[in-house]
Amino acid sequence: MNSTVPTAKKSHTKLLFILSLGILIPVTLIALVFFAAKNDAENQKEYDRIRQQQAEKIEFQKQQQKIQQAIDTKQTVSES
Repeated sequence: MNSTVPTAKKSHTKLLFILSLGILIPVTLIALVFFAAKNDAENQKEYDRIRQQQAEKIEFQKQQQKIQQAIDTKQTVSES
């Protein structure tokens, strides 16, 4: 009977360890999913901000080109 008590304690400890892993692994996976989703949302906001800045810059350059073309056209007409 003495030999069965340590075996029972070992199997009980092993069972608790396996159950702990059974709880810990899904909780860790869920935490990783939330962390990844949060980072993805932050990255998406940053990319949208960068795209907006680039669109504004391109629009500004187009306006500058139109102004320059108008100035060039005006100078060409006045030279004639």
